Amino acid sequence: MAKELNAELLEKERETLVQQLNTTKATVLNASNQVQQILGAIQMTDNLITLSKEGNYSKSRANSEGIPETEAAEIQKSLEEEAKDLVSEIGDDDLGKVE
Repeated sequence: MAKELNAELLEKERETLVQQLNTTKATVLNASNQVQQILGAIQMTDNLITLSKEGNYSKSRANSEGIPETEAAEIQKSLEEEAKDLVSEIGDDDLGKVE
């Protein structure tokens, strides 16, 4: 038996479509937030990679730059502390909790 087209049926269909639209909007907003979180994590990782490359004072690098090995250890420790401070500023409260 075919359904008769009337205002009540159309109103119900419209309500269903509005609910689907709202659900889809929420899904898109959530996905957008996740993209922003991932982009932020990539940027932080890039910064840490750069910091690591600039500040990795191994004995061989210290020797090639004419820095005494004793100072190289202090410089490395200073750079590690700076990296920890950077991570602390950014925060890791949401670590592993991306939905």
